[in-house]
Parts: sequence; structure tokens; C-alpha cells
Amino acid sequence: MNIAIIGAGALGSYFGVRWLRAGANVQFIVREKRAKQLHEQGLALHSVKGDDQIQSPSIITNPKDAVEADVIVIAVKGYHLDAVIHTLKALAGPNTFLLPIMNGVAHYQTLADHFGENKVLGGLANIIATLDEHGHVKHTSEIHEVWFGALHHSQQQICEQLAELSQKANMRATYSEKISTDIWYKYMFITAFSGITTVSELEIGPILKHQATRDVLDKLFQEMQQIANAEKVDLTERRIEKAWSTIQQLPEHATSSMHQDYRKGLPLELEHLHGAAIAIAKKHQLEVPVIQTIYGIIKAKS
Repeated sequence: MNIAIIGAGALGSYFGVRWLRAGANVQFIVREKRAKQLHEQGLALHSVKGDDQIQSPSIITNPKDAVEADVIVIAVKGYHLDAVIHTLKALAGPNTFLLPIMNGVAHYQTLADHFGENKVLGGLANIIATLDEHGHVKHTSEIHEVWFGALHHSQQQICEQLAELSQKANMRATYSEKISTDIWYKYMFITAFSGITTVSELEIGPILKHQATRDVLDKLFQEMQQIANAEKVDLTERRIEKAWSTIQQLPEHATSSMHQDYRKGLPLELEHLHGAAIAIAKKHQLEVPVIQTIYGIIKAKS
């Protein structure tokens, strides 16, 4: 199976290596700066689920040099999507499918507008990882999972092929028949988690120690649930219970990728997550005061 990874940051690098070891032909489509780093340092994973290192990964800077992919995995931040559309068009052949493992939902319409709804799979990833000073992946939690599924009836076969490959990979991979609900659950979770950690500039441990901040987190879950339900996605109370169970099992020092980016002075996915949620809520005439407050404060701080 030919897989192209757009975005060889912590997310794309981690799952790309796992698929490569499972037998896939994996190409990492990167910019010149990241290509230079990968050529000099190699591609390494320092993971609680098993270390690995690829000395000579397939690094592509010009998409015209790439082998036509069966699946292009899009692992960039939401604010980088527009910048990689040209690269995606150069990579995608007539039989290529796109698998975004990005946060949020706003990117699905953008990709469908450019490539057609039948070419865009549903996907998401859950992992706590970052790049160190050598560009190597530091994976620090037990979570390392990819979810994917068909959003169009013509996508069943490619999903089955990806599921067969992923069974051999050192990660948790789920071929979901309810991928839209799973995507919205992740959207609910990450919007709440990233919002509360970034606005407070705290890791999850101190946040959970106080009922006041737990209440804010709960309100974020509830407002995202209302938005999803208005979009005809059935996010039930059971999903909120699952979110609470997940967040309470995180290590005390765990925090969101948005908070990590904020600490580093990097751009944030604020518009792609909270901004998009506010826009969808407005479309349905919903009041989401906690999301709006979180959005406004982070906007001012960043």
C-alpha cells in the first residue's frame, strides 16, 4: 500500500513510521527545512509503546517526484490546510483517497470542494506527542490511535485495505462505521481540553483539582454537544461520560497540543476549533457563552 504523509511533525511522523514497519510504502512530503533535518538526524520515535528509528526515510520535497499514493494522510494543523492544497492536487491521482487526521471539522468542506466528497475519508488521531530539538518524536502516553471510516459508499474497499495494513502496525487502529460521530466526539473533547488548558495556562492536574474549573470544562463539553446535535450528529450523554473518564485518566502533567504551541509562541488552531464552533452555533442560533469566552481570551493573549 502506498501512503503519502503530508506533515511530518509529531503526528505524521509517528503514524507514518508505524505504517512503514507494517509493510507500507510510506513517503513523507515535507518542506526543505524539515527534509534537511530528517536527512541529518533520521526519523526516530522515542515512545512508551516502543522506540524506533528509520535512518533513510523516503523524503519528498517536490510532489511530482512522489509515487502515486493510495491514501494521502493529512496531518497538518488547521491553519496550514490552505497552504498544502496545491501539494495535495499535485499528489492525488484518480484513485487516491485523502485521510485527514486533523482536529475539528471545518476542513472536510474545504477538501470536498477541491477533491469531491467521494475522495475524502473520515479520520482522526489521538496521541500526546511532540518533536524534540533533533526533530525526533517524543510520545509520552499510552494513547496512540487512528480512527478512519467511509463517508461515502465508494470508500469501503480502501478502508478495508487500510484496516488490514493497520492490524500489523504498532498502534491502535479502528475502522469505524460511525466515523462522523467519532469525529465530532474528538472535536468536542479537543475543543474543551485545548480551551481550558490554554486559557488557564495549566496542565490538566491542577484544573481537575478545583470544582470551579471542572465546571467550566463540563460547560465546554455541553456546548459542543449542543452544536453537534444541531448538525444532526448524535453526541449522547454517554459520550460526555466517556470524555470525563478519558480526561481523568490522563497524567497530571498532560496538556493539549494547543497549550504546547502557546508555550512555544507558535500559531494556534483557535479559528479552526473554537472559531469554527462559534460559527456553526451562530448558524443554528445557539448560545455558546463559555466557548465564546475561551475564544476571546485566547485570541487576545495570542
